Amino acid sequence: MKKRFSDASMAKIASLENRLSGALKPVAPRKEFVADLGQRIQLTGRPTFVDQVANWHLFALMAAAVVSMAIFLGFIVKALVDSVAKRRIA
Repeated sequence: MKKRFSDASMAKIASLENRLSGALKPVAPRKEFVADLGQRIQLTGRPTFVDQVANWHLFALMAAAVVSMAIFLGFIVKALVDSVAKRRIA
């Protein structure tokens, strides 16, 4: 596999690109497909994340987590400050 890529020259690559450039033609979509796709886009509800955040249980859980983390960090900071103060006295 490695040898094939190392043998490729710019002329071979250009020749391949020229051959493939006419292979695929653009296709116009059917009007029904476009209309159905437009309706599906408009009819979809809000994103899932917005639906989950709108749930008050999730808000309560997030608020409790934030408060708990703040209290925990407060204890850690207080313990560090107390230990530094004891070292200065001794």
